[in-house]
Amino acid sequence: MVRKMCLAVTARKAKLSHMSPRPVTPAALASHPYFARGIPMLPVADVRRAIDFYVDKLDFRMDFNAGSYGGVRRDAIEVHFWRTDDPDLAKNASCRIEVTEIRKLYSAYRERGVIDSDGDIAAKPWGTTEFTVTDPDGNGLTFVEVFGLGS
Repeated sequence: MVRKMCLAVTARKAKLSHMSPRPVTPAALASHPYFARGIPMLPVADVRRAIDFYVDKLDFRMDFNAGSYGGVRRDAIEVHFWRTDDPDLAKNASCRIEVTEIRKLYSAYRERGVIDSDGDIAAKPWGTTEFTVTDPDGNGLTFVEVFGLGS
């Protein structure tokens, strides 16, 4: 019963997704591998500092901290961090996080002063509204809302 409900919810989400051109049926999910989610792994100089920033400024909660590897979570999103001594890695790393109510999120993050100076909120020609936050290590997080699915 639970599996049928999960398949129904997954199929409904796939129908809403701008990335899925064809509806996904429960039969199709049962016969093919299904990618449930991705978890970005971002390079950081200090895992504790990264966790604190994501918790204090971006309203994530700490998931785990194993010293040189850690992670945070917010709703269905996880972000993991791995420690590196190379500061250039983070300056070239980024991820995209799909959200709803992007304008409310943008306002909250703007009040906290974490919006990237080059990543102000904007509608994009590919059908999204986006803005970017840069964490203390230089990793870029682009928050994305697909037109018609939220605010």
